[in-house]
Amino acid sequence: MTIQNKSKNPTSVTLSLRLDPRSKYLIDLLGREQKRGLTAVIERSVERAAADTFLMSEGGEGISFLAMVDQIWSTDEPTRLCNLARLRADLLTVDEMRIWETVKISPGFWQEGRLQLALVQAHWDALLVQIERRQYLPNNKPFDLPG
Repeated sequence: MTIQNKSKNPTSVTLSLRLDPRSKYLIDLLGREQKRGLTAVIERSVERAAADTFLMSEGGEGISFLAMVDQIWSTDEPTRLCNLARLRADLLTVDEMRIWETVKISPGFWQEGRLQLALVQAHWDALLVQIERRQYLPNNKPFDLPG
């Protein structure tokens, strides 16, 4: 599966995937039945699957995967990563974990135990540069906010 993202803030993303002929035919027929294009059929199917997948929240209540994504989603990358880390850190990729671990150990991003998201957003690019430079080192180093 390949995902292409040509612009910095796209309204849609190009996705390339391999399907067996039967699955492709199934999607074609669903599209005809629903009078939708292939993209709309796939998007609707993914949304429905997410709505039908339930997780247990910290309070012991069930929440749909779709509802969780609605809580996490933001067009702003730092916001999205911090939301995911706080709600479902187990779903972070290795690269996202490295960013989150650096945020967690950086006192400048925290005030009275609360994440100062505006500071993470303001220093996001510099934070990523520091993490990239330390990519092959065994441990993270706190990010020092300038000033």
